[in-house]
Amino acid sequence: MEKCLREGLRHRAVAVLVIRGDGRMVIQVRSKNDHWQPGRWTLSCTGHVGAGESYAHAARRELAEELGLNSTLVPLTKVFLPKVRGRGSVEFEVVHLFKTRTDAPLSVDPVELDGVRLFDPSELARLMEGRRLTPDAKMMLREYARATRVRPSSRRRRLGPPRPAREKR
Repeated sequence: MEKCLREGLRHRAVAVLVIRGDGRMVIQVRSKNDHWQPGRWTLSCTGHVGAGESYAHAARRELAEELGLNSTLVPLTKVFLPKVRGRGSVEFEVVHLFKTRTDAPLSVDPVELDGVRLFDPSELARLMEGRRLTPDAKMMLREYARATRVRPSSRRRRLGPPRPAREKR
């Protein structure tokens, strides 16, 4: 993985969005000691996929390591991120985005994370407008909004069945 980051080679990663029963999303703040985007907010959990590891396995592993959760994951979409440079590394990732709905208690890894917070959609929209959220997290939240047809800045609305197609005359 170090070679990929050093040379800017495309590599595989996962991200998981943890949604609570009340609709709020768990967002983590990265450790200030991390080499990549230290002290910035990002998705509920993120990580690289190891050689020979599936996206789903990596997502379950990262969820357990970072938040102490073991819950059902729903695959959402795959996101091809552009190169992002920082602190001598280049992230160039294909990220498989998952979500999970759970109210299980969190067990935050104090080495990787400085903490977590629950954000409702309006708070998340304000976070996305600022500079405290990592650029890749912003891109993936936009993809999540597209994949789920819910804009982060709007209140949740119930989506009804599709309207029937009009008949041609």
